[in-house]
Amino acid sequence: MNGIFSKDTIKITAETVGVTNLKDTVASALAHDVEYRVHEIIQEANKFMRHSKRTRLTGEDINNALRVRNVDVNDEWEFENVISSAMPRVPTDISFSAHWLAVDGVQPSIPHNPVPLPPSEEASKTEVRKKNIPQSDDLQIKAGLPVTNNVEVKPLIQHVLSMEHQMFYERVTKAMRSEEIKDSKTKIAVLHSLEHDTGLAQLLPYFISFICEQIGIHVKKNFNVLEPMLKMAEALINNKSLFLEPHLHNLMPAILTCVVRRKLGLSMGDKHWSLRELAARILAKICDRYGASYNTLQPRITRNLMSCFMDTSKSLFTHYGCIVAMGALGREVIRSILVPNLKTYGDLLSSCANDPDQIKRDAATKCYNTIVDILAKLKETVDPLIDIELQETPNLHERLENKIGKFFADGVLRQIGDDHIIMAIINS
Repeated sequence: MNGIFSKDTIKITAETVGVTNLKDTVASALAHDVEYRVHEIIQEANKFMRHSKRTRLTGEDINNALRVRNVDVNDEWEFENVISSAMPRVPTDISFSAHWLAVDGVQPSIPHNPVPLPPSEEASKTEVRKKNIPQSDDLQIKAGLPVTNNVEVKPLIQHVLSMEHQMFYERVTKAMRSEEIKDSKTKIAVLHSLEHDTGLAQLLPYFISFICEQIGIHVKKNFNVLEPMLKMAEALINNKSLFLEPHLHNLMPAILTCVVRRKLGLSMGDKHWSLRELAARILAKICDRYGASYNTLQPRITRNLMSCFMDTSKSLFTHYGCIVAMGALGREVIRSILVPNLKTYGDLLSSCANDPDQIKRDAATKCYNTIVDILAKLKETVDPLIDIELQETPNLHERLENKIGKFFADGVLRQIGDDHIIMAIINS
């Protein structure tokens, strides 16, 4: 006669505790024994039920029966704790990722690469290797060759360029350094070649080094060289056949310098405004193209711009560069970074607008008009339900003034006057 528990049930239970290949005869015997033990527990539990003058068997009766049989108590789990506890993290799928083993002959310090040795251990290993390397004189004596002391050792060449590449590089750098008006057509042709030529991969490190070097040299002296260098960098960024990622760490400081530096060149003419705008546009283009690969790129740039923007010790020229750069980075940066700080910045700008220095007053007006123009970009983020909110918001000017301050609120109402843009600013 078949019992309550089958031999298959016993086998499955045995496998959960590590017992495999259980024979059928043993499983059948264990099934009958388990059935007998269960009957014993239920009979004992019925005694507790009857003594309690109940007709329904409860879990407490089973627990009392197990205690009488000296069965060890299992740990109890509260359902509320189990339900409220956090689920374990889902294991990630197996995937592949690329990383740099070396950049310009130097191993980058990233988790994928081995940890570099301390300087003391590296020096000791180098000495051991030098001791184990036989001298050239010893090798010549062993080989029966005459010893020669006048040996000329030539330095190793790390990178070899073809003659065509060398000539192209010289002509490009010469044309971009030239300040003569007659070379403007040549510069246009050079920039077009840098933007569309697909065979410049070998020259890319040299061009990046040239741009950074020229900006570092002429940022204090010669304003006219900075614009061609920035346009040259923009052309290389626009060239889709070039792999620019390994060189961003060299290029970004040079471009940021043209954005936030207090003074560009020896004289502060009107051209420096357009130069900062060009550098800001290049900065935004780099973030847009490489921000997905380097998710910390734009936050770090935004943090640097915000630090310079809110620093009252910086000049208004630096503030202007930060303003146009944040405006070029997109509506999200305007909404989350620029707008919340306009009320504080308005107090600084209003005092500069009344300064007796004409240069400072002109710079304050330039910053003021630029900020108002940037705020107009928020119109594209208007909520479709904003008309309903406008009907329910009679004190629009008061809310705008509380958000960005009276100085900028008056300018927005006077120069823009669009209720949808005003609501977008308030909701930022």
